[in-house]
Amino acid sequence: MKLKKWIVPIISGAYILLNCYALSREFIYLPLFSGALVLLYLLFFKVDILIYLMALSTPFSYIFEDTKIDIGVSVPSEIIMISLTFLFFMRVLYDLKIDKNILRHPITLAIIGYLIWIFITSITSEIPIVSFKFLASKIWFIVSCFFMVIELIKKDTKRALYYMNAYMLSLAVVVIIVTFKSAELGFSEHGMHWIQKPFYNDHTAYGAAVAFFLPFTVSFFFLPTNTKWQRIYYFLIFLILMVGLYFSFCRAAWLSIVAALGVYLLIRWRIKFSWFVLGLALFSGFFYFFANDILYQLGKNKQDSSATFTEHLQSMGNIKTDASNVERLNRWVSAMGMIEERPIVGWGPGTYQFVYAPFQKNKYKTIITTNYGTGGNCHSEYIGPFAEMGALGFISVFTLLIIILYTGIKTYLRSVDPYHKLLTLGATLALITYYLHGVMNNFLDTDKLSLPFWGAFAIILVVNLIDIKKVNFSGQKITQTEQHNLKN
Repeated sequence: MKLKKWIVPIISGAYILLNCYALSREFIYLPLFSGALVLLYLLFFKVDILIYLMALSTPFSYIFEDTKIDIGVSVPSEIIMISLTFLFFMRVLYDLKIDKNILRHPITLAIIGYLIWIFITSITSEIPIVSFKFLASKIWFIVSCFFMVIELIKKDTKRALYYMNAYMLSLAVVVIIVTFKSAELGFSEHGMHWIQKPFYNDHTAYGAAVAFFLPFTVSFFFLPTNTKWQRIYYFLIFLILMVGLYFSFCRAAWLSIVAALGVYLLIRWRIKFSWFVLGLALFSGFFYFFANDILYQLGKNKQDSSATFTEHLQSMGNIKTDASNVERLNRWVSAMGMIEERPIVGWGPGTYQFVYAPFQKNKYKTIITTNYGTGGNCHSEYIGPFAEMGALGFISVFTLLIIILYTGIKTYLRSVDPYHKLLTLGATLALITYYLHGVMNNFLDTDKLSLPFWGAFAIILVVNLIDIKKVNFSGQKITQTEQHNLKN
């Protein structure tokens, strides 16, 4: 009887050692086969654990590319995302009925409309194969990180806490590793563009991820159910992320945190959302009408990027000698040319980097300018979709922004559950950091930022349905007794 108890641990240990030996001998097929077995087991029997594992592994995921078939995938995160997407559609076809309250929610409708327009413009695309690959990646990002996360948390919103903590914990480890690597180089400007690899492509993506999770860390710190040790944990994570934010040398990330703090104050002062939108419109209009004067003044700025905080911040306005800034302007000017030529359907989702070269102007070219599609995309979550998917593409993106921020702020103000209020506040402010960052960069075509971004959408939708629309996901309205318990 005692021997039977040890059979499974012994066999498991031997199998793990065998896989370790195979890795040491660079025989990767056995570990890959073992990983596939684990993935299949979790997919069919422990989906919740697989979703947490997806979040936990994403900061450490590495992109494997095959130049022969021109495809790259982030392992293991995107493998898990693709698997969850297949499972979702199989269950929809077989037995899973998505709650009508979820399908009819404005957030879901806006996302579906966004995907439909990506599909339509993929058909009219300059390079259809690129656009349909882009569409496929969007589908597995949204299905695995939005719809599957909704299924995970809708009956127990505490799971949202575990989901975000899984990514946050891994990100904190990445920050520690990157900070030590930076320290070895004396925190010099030279290393800030590549020191985050292989975890993040560059310092801007790294800074965006760190900025995204700071609002969550602060919100989670104040959860009423926290123990003393949990508060210590969140405080330590906050300090680690603040160090990561500073040494990311990402100016957009720094400003996004200031913007999130400003929006939080507006929420606390209960400024009407319509005023917020009006202020945004006035600011955009001011920049549009006085663009030439603004650019002229920015042209006088000669401060280049620097490892010194104040100098690096001042360099944001240097569009004359700072190569990073001028190249970004080059990408935007190229996008404007593309928009003028195809304003209705654009050039096709995901095609910008392959077609923008002829639209470049010599006066904006820099030492990092390229004509071969290897230098990234448009560096804007707003101008890029306009160039790639036309006016309706831009409108679909902007509609998502308005709906999610309006829903997040309204849910926070009206929710009576302190746990839900803090969860919604963290998600809303996190999205604000990314949306501001999206003016200067775009990373929603990567798993690193798509996972927390769409996860925050899922959190806001679920809390909105539970606390505001009184839905208990059984097709019935919450009873008076349940409402009373919720308030208490």
